[in-house]
Amino acid sequence: AGVLLDYQSGPEKVAANAPARAKTLKEILTSLGPTFIKVGQALSIRSDLLSPVYCETLAELQDAVPPFPSDEAKATITEELGLRDISDVFRELSPEPIASASLGQVYRGHLQ
Repeated sequence: AGVLLDYQSGPEKVAANAPARAKTLKEILTSLGPTFIKVGQALSIRSDLLSPVYCETLAELQDAVPPFPSDEAKATITEELGLRDISDVFRELSPEPIASASLGQVYRGHLQ
């Protein structure tokens, strides 16, 4: 709704609010999860559709995606591998990811 109000107020208002609106869009896409992060990544290279401010802000999704909770990741690992406990396979697993991306994250670990 805010973008529509900006357009009704004129191009100066659109330009003035573009950085804040772009940041809000990035935050919304991030909160909606991996599929929407991918949409944001794809849009970030579409300068024919979006202004440079939006493209630059969404480009942050290319290499600066916040990690999801480690408990959730470890539960997924346990379930996907059919384990009772993650320690059945890993002697050691870092408590937090060392890297994260739109569709996954990386942990440092040692197998049993």
